[in-house]
Amino acid sequence: MYDLYEIRDWIYECELFLFLAEVHFIDVKVSPVCHEFFHVLSGSELEEMLAHVEKRHCSCMCMYSCIQREELDDLKSVMDHIASEQWDQLSSDKIVQAQDVLQKLASGLRNTIIKAHKERGHPQLYSGTEG
Repeated sequence: MYDLYEIRDWIYECELFLFLAEVHFIDVKVSPVCHEFFHVLSGSELEEMLAHVEKRHCSCMCMYSCIQREELDDLKSVMDHIASEQWDQLSSDKIVQAQDVLQKLASGLRNTIIKAHKERGHPQLYSGTEG
């Protein structure tokens, strides 16, 4: 099942996926779909992971405090358009916006990981963090 670190890995791969999609608008020969990724990079996969994490870690969940539901829906939509190569539904601006939302999500995930460690009584992960 999904845990916080698996979502972090998914976000890392998604960053590359979005970068390759951005490059596609400069050179159409580049397509993120042609690359192999460990995770399924789609909006529905993101929704499933977040739902699982919310059930499992809701007491320390702070990912949703950093993004609006509309931003999350936009990110999922961009991911699905890229995965199905619907380039006419995308623009480089939409991809950049999706990258910004992904960064916000990554920041919220980092805070969630810190809080989860603190709640479990584990040592502080990063110096200078409150968690």
